[in-house]
Amino acid sequence: MSGYDARLWRGLDRALLILAVGTVALLIAAGGSSRRADSVLGLLTLAAAVLPVVVTVVRLPAHARAKLPELPRRRRLLTITAFLGACAAACVALWSLFNVVAPGTSAPLALAVPALALAGITTAGGRVLGRRNR
Repeated sequence: MSGYDARLWRGLDRALLILAVGTVALLIAAGGSSRRADSVLGLLTLAAAVLPVVVTVVRLPAHARAKLPELPRRRRLLTITAFLGACAAACVALWSLFNVVAPGTSAPLALAVPALALAGITTAGGRVLGRRNR
């Protein structure tokens, strides 16, 4: 897996950046009064964030994709960062769902921001400490 770590990190970094910018934009645009139509923007943000990860995984060779289940044991920092990004994506998805049913709430969307901040800290910490391959 070690030769493909840079590809996985790059895909994850792109996904986190798209998700962070989209989440902050949704918070600013929605303000205190979000409409049902804003849910579509949330889903588009999710789709745009998932795309780099999917493309990265699909472009990995078959033997590298077969070793992806070993990732949590071998690459803890990458796994933690991916988990935090998944938590943020789940918050955006829940906000989109809740906003369709009862427009005006922004609580799940606001919860995505700390998860993205922690994911950014783990990414930056990995870069600074040079442990992005661990």
